[in-house]
Amino acid sequence: MKSLLLLVFLGAGIVGARAADLVKGRVYLKNGTVVECTGNDRIELPKRSGRLKIWRDAFLKTKDKEWIEPEEIDSIVCWHVRTPEHPRRFVYAERPGWMWVYFTTPYMQACVYARKGYGIDTNGGIQVWQRIRIFSRSRVAYFLRKSGEEGFEDVGGANRRAKDRFRERLAQYVEDDPELAQRILRSSTGRGKTVSMLRDYCPIINLMSNE
Repeated sequence: MKSLLLLVFLGAGIVGARAADLVKGRVYLKNGTVVECTGNDRIELPKRSGRLKIWRDAFLKTKDKEWIEPEEIDSIVCWHVRTPEHPRRFVYAERPGWMWVYFTTPYMQACVYARKGYGIDTNGGIQVWQRIRIFSRSRVAYFLRKSGEEGFEDVGGANRRAKDRFRERLAQYVEDDPELAQRILRSSTGRGKTVSMLRDYCPIINLMSNE
C-alpha cells in the first residue's frame, strides 16, 4: 500500500489538491545572468538531481520548453502566481540534489531535501512531498552549510523526533559557537525548531573580531 505524506512548512495550510508544480520565478545563473519567467512563462519545480525545466507560454498553443543544467544554476526564486509576496528559494548541490532553503544567515544556510519534490500552495506556503510505504518512506532531511564551506552537512531526517543523538550532531557541528551548542543540547523542541536555533549561530572567530 502506497500513500503520499504532505509535510507542511512555514504556515502553509493543508489542502486537498497537490500544490502548484508550475510557478513563476527567476533563475540566477552562476555566470551572473538572470533568466526571467514573465507573463505565461512558468518554472517546473525541480527535484532530485534533474535538469530545470522552463515552460514558455505554458498555457498557449505556442508553448515551448527550455532546459537548464543544475550545475549552471546558483539558485531559483519561485512563487505561486497568486502570492508573489511569498517567494521561496531553491538551491542545487551535487549531494543530495535540489533543496528548498529553510533559512539563510550571514554564517549559516539550512536546507530541506525531499526526494519526491516540492510544491508551493496558493497561500505561498512551501509543501514537501514524501511517499510512505509499509516498511519505508522516501527521504526528507535537513542539510546545513556554514559560510565559506562548499558542501552540505547531512544532519538527519526532518520528520523524526528530536532525540539526543540529533541534538548532539547539531551541537558538534556548531561547536565553534559554544554557547549555542549548549543551548541545543539543553533544548527539548522538535527537529524543525531545533534547526531554527541555528539562526543564532555566530562562530567564536567572528565574535572575537567584533570586539
